[in-house]
Amino acid sequence: MDNPTYSIIIPVYKRIFGFREALLSALNVVGCGEVVVVDDNSPHDEFQEICNTFQDTRIKYFKNSSNIGLFGNWNHGISLSTSEFVSILCSDDLIEPDAYTLFLAAFRENPEVDVFFGSFSIFTTDKESAKTLRDFPSGKMDPVFLIKDAIENGPGFSVLSIIKKSKVQEMPFVEKPHSGNDWLWIYSNASALNLHSVNKPINFWRRHPDQDAQSSQAITTDCWPLLYIDIEKQLKLLNDPQSAKARRRAKGVVLSWLLNDYQKRENYYPRLSGNTAVSNYFLQTALDIIQSDWLLSGLLKAKEGSSLYYHIGRLIRKSAYYPSIY
Repeated sequence: MDNPTYSIIIPVYKRIFGFREALLSALNVVGCGEVVVVDDNSPHDEFQEICNTFQDTRIKYFKNSSNIGLFGNWNHGISLSTSEFVSILCSDDLIEPDAYTLFLAAFRENPEVDVFFGSFSIFTTDKESAKTLRDFPSGKMDPVFLIKDAIENGPGFSVLSIIKKSKVQEMPFVEKPHSGNDWLWIYSNASALNLHSVNKPINFWRRHPDQDAQSSQAITTDCWPLLYIDIEKQLKLLNDPQSAKARRRAKGVVLSWLLNDYQKRENYYPRLSGNTAVSNYFLQTALDIIQSDWLLSGLLKAKEGSSLYYHIGRLIRKSAYYPSIY
């Protein structure tokens, strides 16, 4: 059995912080045959200059002629790769040197694997200070296990995984609107994927104040209601009673949005009530959920100073009837 080819894609834009470390960690992965750096039309050439300092022929640098957005750039980077399997390494994260070696062991055991992943681990300054937020058992994974884990514990999939290129091209990342579209991809498509995990990190996701997930925190959960609705649909096809909890989880996310924004009404209230929701199908999904639920509908329509639905909503959230890990 031949070893499948493997590329690491590093999408970049503007921010240099962490890039040299990320690139070096990719080059240190045993078995990685190609590192594709795809620059989303940054207003400088520093990424290319850093790539050139390594003088490694495995590095292939591309610069887009126009900015196509974060997840559009992910899809573009995948299309530029020449390997059978790919990973997306964010420009300030780190990948472990044995990531491909661990994948290869899984591939020998499970040649049909579409997605290989490890623990969800984060760090701030160095890997020695890393913390693991979610562990998964080693071996081939039933997709139902993964989506039920999201129902019970909230999304917690590893930020980086090793994915069969043909599979992600068949089901590309949603490009717009921007939210936690990487988690949306895995949880919405889980039942169509052959999954395999290892009970250790294969990468480390960096947390720092200037990262996208921090600076755009207001929109990172926009896709969560859709994520849980997609989980509900998958479980319904299996006649699994947990589908009802997936629906309540979607309601719980929206309830948290409205309760947290109830006083200032600076984020979700104007976005759900104004024109933003018309062109944002993540928010449109949330509106569909709201319109079918008396409590959520009452909260969104409640006038400032009115506390009836707010207090009922707090009781519902406290009772965890609409569970939300947020």
